[in-house]
Formats: sequence, structure tokens, C-alpha cells
Amino acid sequence: MSKSHTLPVKIDRGQGRPLVLLHGLGNNHESWQFVLEHLDYSRWRVIVVDLLGFGDAPKPELRYAPRDHSQAVAATLHDLGIEQAVVAGHSMGCIVAIDLAAENPQLVERLVLFGAPLYRREPRASRWRKLIRAEGLYFALFNVVTEIPDLVQAGGQIADELVPFVKGMEITEETWPAYEQSLRHTIMQFESYRQVARLDRPVLFVNGIFDFFIIRRNTYRLRWANRRHVKVATTRGPHELTPQQGKVAAGMIDRFAGYGRRRSLKTKATPHR
Repeated sequence: MSKSHTLPVKIDRGQGRPLVLLHGLGNNHESWQFVLEHLDYSRWRVIVVDLLGFGDAPKPELRYAPRDHSQAVAATLHDLGIEQAVVAGHSMGCIVAIDLAAENPQLVERLVLFGAPLYRREPRASRWRKLIRAEGLYFALFNVVTEIPDLVQAGGQIADELVPFVKGMEITEETWPAYEQSLRHTIMQFESYRQVARLDRPVLFVNGIFDFFIIRRNTYRLRWANRRHVKVATTRGPHELTPQQGKVAAGMIDRFAGYGRRRSLKTKATPHR
């Protein structure tokens, strides 16, 4: 079981409250580089890991479901002696963070989630009607991705080498099993949506207006389903943690955790329909 696995701690820096950063699908810890440049290490003890199946982490034969990932994170935090942390996730890392909070609430003080790929329910309709609905379109695209590993790996290598604002991209033959299984079982599922609706920890969803990998209205639905704990903020950025988004993300983490001026953290309560 994945709970026997611990993750490589690639960064453990600072003297303040524990802050754990969880990367996205097809990435490793380096994807947080532009955020790390703007964090205050007198306030934070920043922990950055490679998630199960990626980077230098173990690559066991698993389903790579949210519980597999979150158990490995929990085991790693236990080994570090961390009793409670602010947890920030990017993309798939959001799903891992949500499961960690749901299954180990004592470990999680609050969540800051950037570009969370949350799906509310399985599309039910004819094939063509499914495709015009957000979940159906995304799931159709994801199924195509799983069938073209060579092309996806080549695209990841090109992005890693030639796109300066993309860091930590790692889709290789070695990581492909974890990538495919994580896509099928951690991304393409609906339990995370229900978990957020029940969470009793503060959660901030951060959505970029140019993020085409998420369904923003689902986070607004959750804002209304769990009004006591869930907030939503919007930035002008894309899905990736670019240099500009890194600065914004660090500021969001600071303000939501109680540092800095809260009035500059703009959230919206109006649901998108």
C-alpha cells in the first residue's frame, strides 16, 4: 500500500509555520520555482516534495488514486515531525491536498488550491451531448491523451526545454505509468468535489481567467455549498505557475494564511451558472 511509501523532500527551508507545496500532473517539485522566489522564509518552513510516481519519488505499481498520493504525503509529513501545515496544491496537487485534508484533518490547517481540476458528476447523455458539456469534453480529451503516450511525452520534453515559464515538466517513459494512472484515477473522478463540500478547513480556490484546464463554475458551486469554509479568488493568469503567477501565488498564500493585508485578496461570492 502507498502508506508505506515516503516521498523525497526536495526543499525544506525556513523557520516559520509549515507550508507544503504539491505539484501537478506531469510535473515535479521544480514547478514551484517561481513561487519559491517570493515566499518569506522567516514566516514559513517550506516543504516541497516529488509526488508518488514523479521526479525522484518511488514509482510503485498502483492505481495512483488520490488516496495513494495523499497517504504518501501524510507518511512523509509524519517522518518530518510536522503535526499541522498549510497545504498548497497546483492542478493535480489540489486533488491530493483535498484528500489529505479529508482523511487527515489534523495535518491540514488550511488549503490554497491553484487551478483545481474538479469535476462534479459524470456526464450522462448521448455521445454528442456529452461533448458539449464541460466534464464530457474534458474526459473525452483525457481519454485521447492516454492513447498517445509518445506524442504526449514529446510535447512535455519540448515544453520543458523551450518554454521558459514552464518549470518541472516531466513526462517521460519512466513517469508515463504514473501519469496515465493518475490522469485516470486522480483527475477523472468526482469524489474530490464531494470532499470539498464537507471539509471543515478553510479552502481558497485560485482560478486564472486564462486557465483552460479547469471548470471555474464548479469552484463557485462549492463556494455556495460550503460557504463557511470555501472562498474563490480570480487572477489574470493561465494554468501554469509562470513568473508573474508565482509572485501572485506567494501573495495569495501569505494573505489567506493571515499574513499581509487581507483586503487585497479579492474573492467572489457570485456563482457562475
